[in-house]
Amino acid sequence: MRTTDTLNRKTPFLEKKPSSLRYFQEGPAPIDPVQWRLDVMGLAAHPLSLDLAAIRALPAAFHHRRTVCVCLWTIKRHWFGVLLRDVLALAGVDLTDPSLYLRQLSNGTDKGRYDTTIHLQSAIMRDAILAYEVDDAPLTIETGFPLRLIDFGLFNYKCVKALRSLEVTRVNGLGYWEKHSGYALDGTVQAKKYYAVDLQHKIWFGGSGEVKDTDL
Repeated sequence: MRTTDTLNRKTPFLEKKPSSLRYFQEGPAPIDPVQWRLDVMGLAAHPLSLDLAAIRALPAAFHHRRTVCVCLWTIKRHWFGVLLRDVLALAGVDLTDPSLYLRQLSNGTDKGRYDTTIHLQSAIMRDAILAYEVDDAPLTIETGFPLRLIDFGLFNYKCVKALRSLEVTRVNGLGYWEKHSGYALDGTVQAKKYYAVDLQHKIWFGGSGEVKDTDL
């Protein structure tokens, strides 16, 4: 549960960020936050169906970390939510099993549902979160209302917005963007030059995975 007062955290030059609405959530979101649930299923000893209140009641996690778009831009924002590992532990998932994957599925609209699969243990090691606020405000349609999984070591297309379910599986299948645009199944952020929106200049990232301040 969030216990600190709002600090009014802001991201510099946020208005310069390219739009990223194409996640089957354009237009009015067909989501009633009272009726919405996050289902955790598949290889889970105790499948869950959590409402927003239950998720917000879990130990909170705050991260001021950078996300990266495959379109070669990046931005560092203030994300607030719960650790993925905490939710999966409640569901009785074996977080030490390296053969497990996590399929994410969006709530969707009449245009369809967006899905992708990530390596579970890698996401846990990178402190992936289930975010419900950014910059001290609830997520918008564009940022992923009402809940978004974020693995900061993966490109944004591997981090589903308007999350509806998490399926623990041993199948690492192709998701929407891998099929639609030929994006890599792995999705790990690669060494490239990216435009940092919050810094208003290009940066060179020479590693693999999360882009940290020490890399700039």
